[in-house]
Amino acid sequence: MADEKMNLEIGHTGLKRWGGTISEEFLSELRGLRGQKIYHEMSENSAIIGGCLSAIEMLIRQVVWDVEPAGTDAEDVARAEFVEECLRDLSTPWTDVVIEHLSMLPRGFSVVELVYKRRDGGDAAPESRFSDGRIGWQKLAPRSQETLIDGWEFDENGGLKGVWQVAAPDFQRRFLPIAKLLLFRPRVALANPEGRSVLRNAYRSYYFAKRIEEVEGVGITRDLTGLAVYGIPPECFAADASAELKATKTQAEAVVRGITRDEFEGLVVPLDYQPGTSNKRYDFSLLTSGGQRQFDTSKIIERYDRRQALTMLHDILILGQPNTTTYKGKSMPNLFATALGGWLGTIAAVYNDLAIPRLFRLNGWPIEKTPQLKPGSVEAEDLGVLGDFLSKLEAAGFMWSKDSRVDARLRRAAGMPKRDPNAETAPPTSPDAGPPGAGPDNGADNQEPADTGEDQ
Repeated sequence: MADEKMNLEIGHTGLKRWGGTISEEFLSELRGLRGQKIYHEMSENSAIIGGCLSAIEMLIRQVVWDVEPAGTDAEDVARAEFVEECLRDLSTPWTDVVIEHLSMLPRGFSVVELVYKRRDGGDAAPESRFSDGRIGWQKLAPRSQETLIDGWEFDENGGLKGVWQVAAPDFQRRFLPIAKLLLFRPRVALANPEGRSVLRNAYRSYYFAKRIEEVEGVGITRDLTGLAVYGIPPECFAADASAELKATKTQAEAVVRGITRDEFEGLVVPLDYQPGTSNKRYDFSLLTSGGQRQFDTSKIIERYDRRQALTMLHDILILGQPNTTTYKGKSMPNLFATALGGWLGTIAAVYNDLAIPRLFRLNGWPIEKTPQLKPGSVEAEDLGVLGDFLSKLEAAGFMWSKDSRVDARLRRAAGMPKRDPNAETAPPTSPDAGPPGAGPDNGADNQEPADTGEDQ
């Protein structure tokens, strides 16, 4: 009985969900579809957030991806080459696929559907560059986050079974099983399939910066045009005013709200005096401010912009911002590159743990030794530092040149082409050896005269 209980899952993660809806977020405006629309707005409308996301995309587009064999035997190498072929055989370039995955950063999660094909050459449908009859990936099709919200389906233990989608153009409800999906998340807590947006901590700063900018724009407009004052007869304000007088008041309010400095500048008002007086019944004027505002809105908005960038570890985008923050000896830009490497590692882990093993099963191969998808470094290698490190390794007796995987890694770091397996490799030479092909050195020109015992 005790052994049976060992296999049972008794507790729950505690994820707040009702049906397919998740309510883990404590701010109601950031939940579900409404939250997705806010994060989309932040990505598209905020200059600083848009700049951060663009920088991330441009840096990651330069990353070189490799597939490392599980071992050194010919079969492992051949299967690693097969995975590389599958990445090149997609209907969308692999770099664009990775950029699609990066939508997990602002949205909290990204979902793609695995679509397979048989590799039967260019004449088949779908076409392939290869004609070995194996199963490969046709495409890694993205699925919009806004079409998946409120449709998650879980098993009795809280495991994710899949998600229901309602999307254009037909808006039919479709169930996407988890076995067909890859789910990417920058941060995972309580097995929440919606993850957590990297913009979550920037939301408060974005909220205030946006509203202060709006108030600032209204204030600038009013400073340029002046405060509009429209005088109308007092009977227009009476509670029992006639419909005509109420219409006059409504029209005056609309005029005041619409006063701007543009090509339509100007106002025509009736010239009407109170009987027996020189007092105008209607009057319009602009009052101007003689001083400056108490708050410097530029500094306030700059402060909130800096906070938004800091939440994404990228305050270097703010021009003139002193960049003195360090972490374990690293400057902030390097820390940002480290964060990018972590997100790339998250993407690679999903392929290594799920996508590649599934592909191997479809081809009838064992999954104990699957190749690994590896992203390159975001930062350019310092070849001087790397060369010094390798020299010290060789001095300690480590022969890195005999390891093909290390050789491939160093070639990638230096921007060199991959080793041609068919090329002849010259035998290593000692520092005192002659040029290649010169044959053994007899030392005829360097030998000391033989000691014959006779005086020279």
